[in-house]
Amino acid sequence: MKGFVLGLVVAALAFAGYLFWKRQTTPPMPTAQNAVASSTPAKRAAKKRPRAAARAARVAAEGSAEPEPEPVRLSAADLRQVAQGDDLSTPDVLRLDMANDRELPELSQDQIDEHFRSQEPAILECISRSRPDPETFVPGRVTVKFRIQRAGTVRGVRVEGPAILQRNGLHDCIKGVMARLRFPASGTSQILSYPFRLS
Repeated sequence: MKGFVLGLVVAALAFAGYLFWKRQTTPPMPTAQNAVASSTPAKRAAKKRPRAAARAARVAAEGSAEPEPEPVRLSAADLRQVAQGDDLSTPDVLRLDMANDRELPELSQDQIDEHFRSQEPAILECISRSRPDPETFVPGRVTVKFRIQRAGTVRGVRVEGPAILQRNGLHDCIKGVMARLRFPASGTSQILSYPFRLS
């Protein structure tokens, strides 16, 4: 029994000696922790330099006087489609005038398009003004829905678009533009929808 224990101790010492000898003869390999630790300061140093400084350095190298502005970073909440405005699902209130027997025709799509196009530049200006800044691209689309009353006036405007544009006054601006629109009188009220793809 003593011989067995003595053999085990000798074998353990021999194995420990082998490991010690192996460690002394081979160069130490960097561990994953050491590799991460050595690269982390470089990464931190790169992160510490703000983008504005990098842009300013690039602009100075190019010889331009003004640094370009930092674009606004948009989150998913900023790009979420949000609708603001009047509820167009409720029926329009009609005033029946029995003295006027004359039946008016419904407005054609061409008539509506012709009048709407006159205000299209003002609507595009509202969209442009609602952006966080001119450099920031806001993907998605803006949809303008409105009701034309029988008299030809616009009553009820609903605007659907990215939340970032809505927060910057998109609905109020477009509602003001649509209030100026006048259509010919017609036999019925109509609800229209015009989409604008953002680019």
